[in-house]
Amino acid sequence: MTRRGTLPPALLLLLLAAALVATTTTVSGQGRPVTDSGAETPPTPSSFTPKDSFLIDCGGTAPVTADGKSYKTDAQANHLLSANDAIRVAADDKADVPSPLYATARVFKEEAVYSFPLTVPGWHFIRIYLFPIKGGDVDLASATFSVVTDDNVLLHSFTPENKPVMKEYVINATENHLALKFQPLKGSAAFVNAIEVVNAPDELITDSALAVAPLGEITGLVHDAYQVLYRINVGGPAIGPANDTLGRRWETDATYVQTKEAVKDVSVPTSTIKFPDGTSRLVAPTLVYASAAKMADADVGSPNFNLTWKVDVDPSFSYLVRLFFADIVSKATNDLYFDVYISGRKAVSGLDLSTVTGGELAAPYYKDFVVNSSSLEGADGKGKLSVQVGPMGQDTGRIDALLNGMEVLKMSNSVGSLDGEFGVDGRKADDGSGGRKAVAAVGFAMMFGAFAGLGAMVVKWYKRPQDWERRESFSSWLLPIHTGQSFTASGKGGYGSHKSGNTFSSTMGLGRFFSLAEWGMQWKRKGLIEKIMDPKLAGTVNPESLAKFAETAEKCLAEFGSDRISMGDVLWNLEYALQLQDANPPEGAQQDGEDGAAASGGGGGAVVPAASASGGGVPDASTTAAGELFQQLADMKGR
Repeated sequence: MTRRGTLPPALLLLLLAAALVATTTTVSGQGRPVTDSGAETPPTPSSFTPKDSFLIDCGGTAPVTADGKSYKTDAQANHLLSANDAIRVAADDKADVPSPLYATARVFKEEAVYSFPLTVPGWHFIRIYLFPIKGGDVDLASATFSVVTDDNVLLHSFTPENKPVMKEYVINATENHLALKFQPLKGSAAFVNAIEVVNAPDELITDSALAVAPLGEITGLVHDAYQVLYRINVGGPAIGPANDTLGRRWETDATYVQTKEAVKDVSVPTSTIKFPDGTSRLVAPTLVYASAAKMADADVGSPNFNLTWKVDVDPSFSYLVRLFFADIVSKATNDLYFDVYISGRKAVSGLDLSTVTGGELAAPYYKDFVVNSSSLEGADGKGKLSVQVGPMGQDTGRIDALLNGMEVLKMSNSVGSLDGEFGVDGRKADDGSGGRKAVAAVGFAMMFGAFAGLGAMVVKWYKRPQDWERRESFSSWLLPIHTGQSFTASGKGGYGSHKSGNTFSSTMGLGRFFSLAEWGMQWKRKGLIEKIMDPKLAGTVNPESLAKFAETAEKCLAEFGSDRISMGDVLWNLEYALQLQDANPPEGAQQDGEDGAAASGGGGGAVVPAASASGGGVPDASTTAAGELFQQLADMKGR
């Protein structure tokens, strides 16, 4: 016998499985960093003093200061260099160079190695300044050379263009030294105008991100090397190294934004930006968060368009894309929801910045994504990577979308190369993915699917007949899935079944689970969760019981593992929700034995999938294992 106030064993088992998935699945997000133990990290400092800082004006004979940094002369850094050549060149006084760093160079006709002793392991910036100045007997414009570390190829058979360029890399140094090798092609030469090797804070790049295709968590990012291709202050001015927390340079988005008339730039004083506790102040300067691009006034009743930025990339590599957000346009929380697309694929549905930042406006938030080479746009060996933001297209508040900043970093391939298909040891890359393994999206599907099915089961448990224990079996009337069959709803609102080789979990798309959870949580945050219940249940569920159930689901779907509740808490909360219902059922609520048809009738109150990335509506319910249930839910949403 099962007491009225307790849940039967089969339901408890499903709850345990759902809670286990919810408490072990991690969604990548960088709003609040957590330690390996799950505890939140303390607030990060607003400034950073590197312990390793090597700044060299190669070929220079007098100290140089540029962008607020002081560089050593070639002679002062000579102890770091092992080379058979002592060739130095300098541009004449009339040469047009954008910075004194490009006015001199060190030239090598044989391999030369800079060896940097490191005080701390971890992330280090490597910046190489290159400009083929005219001077001396060496034609630098025709030089062809490679630059490598002990583990990574930075440049392969590089020939400079007739313009200054700075190549920036982020390398995770695991030893107490870092070697930078310049290798000229036989019969050619190598050169360098200036070098920077500076350590970076640990939180600069974390170990996980959200893979875009297939959608799911990807780990192992700390084992890769990166080349910074684009660092863009969207909607705002260029930012020089002197105004950046880590001496970086940010450009404007003017070159990359598409359909400029659809975009409106906005900005606020930097004092408006408020960093929540635990949010890094070093990953991007406050200036990035204080400006943004939002939707311009389209002079139409229902604007529905995306803001788009496109950058050129090498299609044979994967990319780490970091997007920066701060809601500097809203007047109230939980009023702005928008979608994020990367390379045409929906990466985030219904992003609510005030929620992910702990209920704050103008609070910084950033998120990392990994885009595989197969997901890139373009043809004929030319790749395009696009970033889009656009309104969610549902009744969730104001119609708008924004983006504050973006970074695009090339990821090393499977042999550690950032340029070409061969590694330092001569091995050939197997593909452009770098050998990384994405955590399958099955975990997300299980979590959201369990709660979607759980909603229907709990409703049926509320409305079970008095003689349920004398029936054929518990699962025959309560569980929406059983061996060899999948769940559907009859045309009259009752539960039925049809023979199918699929099960509930295997026929539901991942994107639909994301949409179900996100759409439902938006209504919950608005305090209107009852609005998305099946109309047949209206007035039959105790509001406190419903609130406890929704609160439990929300905690299980929290983005950070440290915020999710334990399996025991899940069971306790749902048991308590059932007791609240039994103790004080609303007038009209079904009691034991009333309306025996309830065993096969009714429907679970749930949420409706959001529109697809292509702009379509709710997926065709007839093709899903949930069948007519989703169609009923779609009809509810349209009312």
